[in-house]
Amino acid sequence: MMPDLSLVLPAFNEESRLLPTLATLAEFAAREGLATEVIVSDDGSSDRTVVVAREWAAANSTPSFAVRVVSGAHRGKGAAVRAGMTEVTADVVGYCDADLSAGVEAIARLHRAVLAGADLALASRGLAESVLEVRQPWYRERAGRVFNFTLRHLAEIPYRDTQCGLKLFRRDAARQVFRYQRLDGFAFDAELVVLAVRLGLRIEEVPVRWAHSRESKLSFMRDSVQMSGDIVRIVRRLRRGAVRLPGVPDDDAIDRMAASEAGHWWYVAKRRLVADSLRSLGCSGRCLDVGCGGGATLAEMEGSMSAFGADVSELALSHAHSRWVERLVKADGGLLPFADGAFDAVLALDVIEHTSRPELILQECRRVLAPGGVLVVTVPAFQWMWSYADHVLGHYRRYTRDQLACEMESAGYVLLRTSYFHSWLLPVAWLFRKARALLGRTESADDFMVAGPVNTFLSKVCDLERRLLARRDLPFGLSVLGLARASGRSSLDGWEPAASERRFTSPGEGGRAPATQLLAPSAR
Repeated sequence: MMPDLSLVLPAFNEESRLLPTLATLAEFAAREGLATEVIVSDDGSSDRTVVVAREWAAANSTPSFAVRVVSGAHRGKGAAVRAGMTEVTADVVGYCDADLSAGVEAIARLHRAVLAGADLALASRGLAESVLEVRQPWYRERAGRVFNFTLRHLAEIPYRDTQCGLKLFRRDAARQVFRYQRLDGFAFDAELVVLAVRLGLRIEEVPVRWAHSRESKLSFMRDSVQMSGDIVRIVRRLRRGAVRLPGVPDDDAIDRMAASEAGHWWYVAKRRLVADSLRSLGCSGRCLDVGCGGGATLAEMEGSMSAFGADVSELALSHAHSRWVERLVKADGGLLPFADGAFDAVLALDVIEHTSRPELILQECRRVLAPGGVLVVTVPAFQWMWSYADHVLGHYRRYTRDQLACEMESAGYVLLRTSYFHSWLLPVAWLFRKARALLGRTESADDFMVAGPVNTFLSKVCDLERRLLARRDLPFGLSVLGLARASGRSSLDGWEPAASERRFTSPGEGGRAPATQLLAPSAR
């Protein structure tokens, strides 16, 4: 049965609240006569949330009320909702909090508003008709008002409550908005509203009866600081009305990267660190570089391994081909056109921060790795280092070492090592980016070439750090390195692209295959 309503229920350690919430939603759906599907989107819970949800779904799901579960590493409420929204099937879709603070009657009102023509219906506590049955503590209420006042004035939006955790969309409108949405934390609600305004969608605020839950997961101090930073991110990216897809850098950024990566000290240092890591693990045979960019890494690897490259950008692949790299394929990292176990090593160098669902890329890399094959991952470090460079490069997030380890282990890898690197660069980069931001030089990343002697000096500094990394892990840095072997099962096992979408190609034995030999037919 095609559902009338799809609801994403983001869940982080909701073992105690989940069962009553699902039962309440089932009663509501039956009472309203709405065929409903609920996607419980687990955000890396450490309790029995996933088990409880799956057991309830197995025992209670019916054709008119179905419950499904998706899970991933802990990244935040925004990431959990975004993952769940990829699974919805109804014409009216949305999400609600696990505590149902806005009540199920509000779901019915928002559903009617969408059926009446709204692209997005917002549950709003800021309307005169709304009733706050149980109020938040005064300091949280004041902080929420300051947040909304600041966002309304900086982003020029009229809506009085962007943060209420209940929103419904027309499905096509949701697809449009979530293509551009990138924040992982609690401020994602506000980002959705600003995006909907910039995209010209019809938005309707709906009054609610709302009761604050004392079990709220929102931390006043920690999350207030993060949400303040997220306001800056939202406004910086969207205040001019420009909406650009995150994930893939623009053509100018790709051209700059390709022009500088062969000799720029940053890229050279990273390639040498990766080469050291592969040698220390005794890697040989075939290696795949996912997100190969301009191909400088592939060109250097050709002497030691049979190197293959994949990238979603035709421009990047053309730069790689100009370096005489031939084994190239245009492909998304989450849907690689290679056979299971085809490679002895896979590189994902500054890749997974560019995607809304990094677990799918890590899972796909595990599939194409031979048993015991090695995965090498690098990512930018520390969310508090977020700057204009992350916007230009299309990042979704920055990582801590523990967060990267969690992502890799959740995808079924045996973790060998995680360490920060570019430790000496962390304070330098912070000061440099602050200074550039004050001067208004925020339209490009920091990969421009520097004078030859300076480039040589910085390369030598990186070489000193690399020798230290050969002996020990570093406690901080501007980037994170992760090494792991493909083994075991993943919490994501069971995810599978549609058979019609996957085209397997086994890399040829030896020799240099023409570039077109590995391309999917549609990309040749």
